[in-house]
Amino acid sequence: MGRTSSIVIIALLLQQYIQITTGVTCQFNPCQLTAADALNGYCCYNIPPNYVDALCTCPNNIAPVVNAPCRYAGIGVGVPGINPTICTKTCVNGGVCNIVNGQQVCWCQLGFSGENCEIQGITNRCYAGLCQTGTCYEQTVGITTYAFCRCQPGCRGIQCNQCYFTCPNQGAFSDTAQCGIGRYFYCSQAFAIPIAATCPAGQKFNRFTNQCDSTYQCT
Repeated sequence: MGRTSSIVIIALLLQQYIQITTGVTCQFNPCQLTAADALNGYCCYNIPPNYVDALCTCPNNIAPVVNAPCRYAGIGVGVPGINPTICTKTCVNGGVCNIVNGQQVCWCQLGFSGENCEIQGITNRCYAGLCQTGTCYEQTVGITTYAFCRCQPGCRGIQCNQCYFTCPNQGAFSDTAQCGIGRYFYCSQAFAIPIAATCPAGQKFNRFTNQCDSTYQCT
């Protein structure tokens, strides 16, 4: 091997070393992960073929981000995601409202799902008959799989086994079980299957005026 070839090889190895040591890889924690994040569905992956960039992934269908925390997407890297002055979406069961790519979303606690974290899961997989009046879907976080029942409008319960509303006639009606997250029903006619609707963020359905209201308090 000639002196020129040796110099080229050394230069290539030095270049690779510089790329590895200066690249934004998961070992430098560009996703700003904590020990608990891995259990809640947050991950970091080094991107092939050069492995000098990292992909940060988040739960709840939040878009992944390269070399930055996806939990802050849309509001600036390194800025805490909670901003109650602009995030008015109601999140229940310990969920937290956040702005992601300009949209208000709820980040749910482990074992909860749904647009407002209103659906409680079962540590199991879907099976026939699990959801009595709804459809089943699964989410896997870490090594745990949760089965969630998305109930048909007018029913509730972990297994959708409690039906509490039927259409009395045409019109809009309060959803007494989901008033806190702004839900209400629209009925096309008496005894029709109700259609679930949601008030704009920060509003609840006023059962006295049959309208969405930013000042109404559920009782």
